[in-house]
Amino acid sequence: MNTDLLIVGGGPAGLNAAYKAASNGLKTTIIDKWFTLGGQLNQQTQFHNNLPHHFSKQRGFQLVDYLVDRLKGLDVRILENHTMIGAFQDGNVGVTNGSSTFPVNAEKVMITTGAMEEPKIFPGWTLPGVMTAGAAQILINCERVLPGERALILGSNDFALEVARQLHDCGTKVKGIVESGSQLLSQYDELAERIRDADIPVLLNSVIESAIGKGEVEKVYVSTDGNESVYDVDLICIAKGTTPILEPFEIMSCDLTYQEKLGGWLPKYDSTFETTTPSVYIAGNAAGITSMGGILLTSEIAAASILETLNAASSAKIEEEKKYLWDELYRIESAENRSTLNARLEVIRNHHHETGVQLPAYLDSVFGGLING
Repeated sequence: MNTDLLIVGGGPAGLNAAYKAASNGLKTTIIDKWFTLGGQLNQQTQFHNNLPHHFSKQRGFQLVDYLVDRLKGLDVRILENHTMIGAFQDGNVGVTNGSSTFPVNAEKVMITTGAMEEPKIFPGWTLPGVMTAGAAQILINCERVLPGERALILGSNDFALEVARQLHDCGTKVKGIVESGSQLLSQYDELAERIRDADIPVLLNSVIESAIGKGEVEKVYVSTDGNESVYDVDLICIAKGTTPILEPFEIMSCDLTYQEKLGGWLPKYDSTFETTTPSVYIAGNAAGITSMGGILLTSEIAAASILETLNAASSAKIEEEKKYLWDELYRIESAENRSTLNARLEVIRNHHHETGVQLPAYLDSVFGGLING
C-alpha cells in the first residue's frame, strides 16, 4: 500500500491532522487499533471550552462526530482494528489486523497514539472495584453501567474532578477526593465549584494506605496528616495523570527525553514536530500531556510541516499558518498551565541545539524571544 501520509492513531490529533493533510491534496491513511475512531473523546460528555479559535465549544463526543464527518469526500483511507507492528529496512511500516500483515510505503509518518492513564499501587489495588477514572467514565457514558455506589477518587486534576462530578450526577455517593498535596491540582475554578456545590469532601494531604474486601473493595484506609480514617466504599477511581504511549516510537527508533511536566518520557522533536527519525512526526498527547486545544493545535502544526516538506503548499502560506497555530498554542497552554508550555519549549530548544538547526523566526515573534533565550 502506498500513501503520502500514514497516521498511526485515530484519536482527535490523528483525525485533525488527516483533515489538514487530505484537504491540501495528500493521500492519507489512518490506522487505529480500535473498531471506532475518536479515542477517549467517545465517552466524554463534558464540554471542551478552551479550543482553538477556529473550533466551536462542544462536548467530547460531538467533537468526534465533527472530526470524522469532515473527512468524508477526502482522500483518506481508514483502517480500523489495525496496528503498527514494525518497521522494515526499506523504510516501509508493518501493519496488521491480527490475521494478515502488510507493508505500507509512506512518504511521511505521523504518530498520534496519545497517552495512557498511570496506575497508583497500594495494598489492595488489584481488587475488583479499583479502576482508572477513564474506565469509570467508559462504564458510565458508553456502557450505561454505574461502576459503584460509594466511591473515593484518588487524584484532584481536572479529569478527576470531572469524573467525580459525573459519578455524583449519576447517583454514586462520592465520599471524598483524595489528594496528597496541600491544594487541588485542577486548573479550573468552575470544576472545583461544582465539587463544593455537590458537597463532595476534598481530603488534602491525604493518601490511600490500603483497600480491603472479600472479592471486591469494601473498605479503604486513608491517612490525612498522619491520622487514619476508614471509608466504606465499593469503588476507587484512580486519576493520577497520564503518560505518553512510547511503543510506536520505539518501533521507529525515535530518541526519547524526559519532561515531568509533559508526562514523563516522550520522544524528542523539533519545532515542526518531526522526531529524531527523519520523516516521522508526532502530535497530540504523545508529544506531551496537554489540553484538547493543545492536542488539536500540535496536530495541525505537524501536518502543516509535512505539507511544506512535500511541496503541497507554498512556504509563505505555511509559515503564516504556523505562526497563527503557534500563537494559539501559546495562548491556550500559557493560560491553562504555563509549565506545560515551558516544558514543550525546552524539548524543542534542546533538539534544535543538538542538531544545530536554527529555530524559525516566527517562533521568536510568538514567544517574544523566550524560545531562543
